[in-house]
Amino acid sequence: MVKIIGAGPGAKDLITVRGMRVLQEADGIIYAGSLVNEELLEYAKKECKKLKATAPAVKEKMEEKWKTTESKSSR
Repeated sequence: MVKIIGAGPGAKDLITVRGMRVLQEADGIIYAGSLVNEELLEYAKKECKKLKATAPAVKEKMEEKWKTTESKSSR
């Protein structure tokens, strides 16, 4: 499942409760590094995969990241 949330006005404590819960439950987070306060990633669980989306190479990075994850989980 994919969920899209807004980062709010920037301050970590100003994200919505629902947005915070989505981050806490996520197995993977793709975020725009230039637009998102990286302190928000502190809400994510330790094992959550995080990918900073920059430029058009995002699709390739996502495919590479998920392939690596899939091969580790099939062991």
